[in-house]
Amino acid sequence: MRQIRLILTVLFITALSNSATVFAQSSGSFSASYNATQCAITDKTGALTGGIGGTSLPDVSVKVSSGSGVALVITPSFVTGLFTDNKLSSTSTTSTQNVGLRVKVAVDGVTTNVVPELGSNGVIYDQRFMQVTASFLSGLTTCIDTCFEIVESTLSAHSFNFYVSNLSPGTHTISVSWDIVGGGSGEGTCVGPGTVTVQQVKNFSFNTGISM
Repeated sequence: MRQIRLILTVLFITALSNSATVFAQSSGSFSASYNATQCAITDKTGALTGGIGGTSLPDVSVKVSSGSGVALVITPSFVTGLFTDNKLSSTSTTSTQNVGLRVKVAVDGVTTNVVPELGSNGVIYDQRFMQVTASFLSGLTTCIDTCFEIVESTLSAHSFNFYVSNLSPGTHTISVSWDIVGGGSGEGTCVGPGTVTVQQVKNFSFNTGISM
């Protein structure tokens, strides 16, 4: 009797496993990569530490099935950090800082068919412009170095959906990278942790395609 129960239990578990596999296939394939390195803000100075070394996540390879209406939904998600330090003195009464992080998704090395890039260099995930002016400091003869200072440091999480369709059947490589926008006046940035997920989807006759 115990043997019969054991056999029935094994058959039931096997049936569940098989049904789960069929469901996953019918819903489209899924791939991902990540880097778990975290950014941090220094308590006393506000400086950014840690973060992902380099400017990209590991590539993701996706095998695209045949048939019309096949598309990829690509979602890079990052914690991003921005640091600005505006300093004023009697000889420099205006301070302007501008820094941001831009994320780029490429399929097989190009962004031509990736929405919304369509050949551009990516999407802004985070950016800060900070301008401080204090003209009265020019009259202070005793303040030569730093008379006034504003330090700002932030960490926040961002994600964005990119799309690509009309891919030929076969294996395609998805790459995610980022670069700094501005940042030429002592600003700082940080990225991490970060993930990218890629899901293959299909537009059926009762769905609308990607519109712009």
